[in-house]
Parts: sequence; C-alpha cells; structure tokens
Amino acid sequence: MSLTAACTSSSDSDSKKDKDAPPTATAAPSKSATIDPTEAAKADALTAYKAYWTELPKAYAVPSIEGTDLKKYAAADALNTAMEEIANLKTNGRVMTGEPVVSNATVTGAELEKKTPNVSVSACLDVSHWKITDKKTGQPAPVSSSPVSKYVVTSLMERWDASWMVLKYELHADQPC
Repeated sequence: MSLTAACTSSSDSDSKKDKDAPPTATAAPSKSATIDPTEAAKADALTAYKAYWTELPKAYAVPSIEGTDLKKYAAADALNTAMEEIANLKTNGRVMTGEPVVSNATVTGAELEKKTPNVSVSACLDVSHWKITDKKTGQPAPVSSSPVSKYVVTSLMERWDASWMVLKYELHADQPC
C-alpha cells in the first residue's frame, strides 16, 4: 500500500504558514489494524498446530512428555492419546526416530464467535521417515505397515486463554495425499 499526501492552499498566507510550520509525522497503520481478525485467528491456530507436530515427535523420541512443550499445544483426547502411546513405547522398550512431515495445513472450518472459539484443520501427514525402533538396539521394530505413508489428518482445535490447543485428531489412512 502506498500513501501519498497532497496539499493545496487557497491563499498565500496559508502557504507561508505551511512552509514555516514544522513537518508533522503521520504514523503508518499498524499491521494489526490491517489484518482481518478472522484470518489472524486462523493463522494463530495453524502456528499452534505446527508447533504441536514439532513437539509430538520430541516426546515419542524419548519416550516422555517431560522436556517438551506438548502440554502447551495439546489437551483432551490429543494429549491423552499421546500419553498412552508414549507409555506403550516405554513399556515395549521402543522409541520413534525421525520425524513426521506435516504439509498443506489448512483451516477447513471455524467457529470463532463461540464462547470457546474452535477451528477444524486438515493437513497431509507423511510418516515415511518416522519409524518405531528398539530403544536398546536402534533397529527398526517389527510393526504392521500401512499401505500408504502419506495421508490426510484432520484435527479439532480450541482457543483456551488466548492459546490454541489441539483437542483431537483423526488419521485417514484411506485418504492418501
């Protein structure tokens, strides 16, 4: 956006006053004033969503949520599922190595006017480089494999105390991406 100012004067005395007056600074509009609040909320939700998928592999690699910010981005079913899977990995002497790749994260629905605002997110999850391994040997653990390693994942997020939280997600292995 370009802003220009033009001045016209109807009299010479007004022109003289304008010339003698010190220049005045005009503040440019702030970014927050030009961003649609709905789009800003969606962008904030997607930022938290990506942070969730950054923290989850950290927890699975140990396996423990200690030392991660997973609780900052996950709650309810999403957090419970992660804790159950982490406990299962620990019990079986396994860890997850590598990382999933989340791409094309998109807000597919939003109810931002509700008492607890929420958004639905859809993304492509690539787990081809995220493997279950034996913690002691570092060797791949025998697991049943899915016919696809890239598939759609949908998630529900809510804003709690100005922070977006992933509440639940659903993997759609029948929907390759």
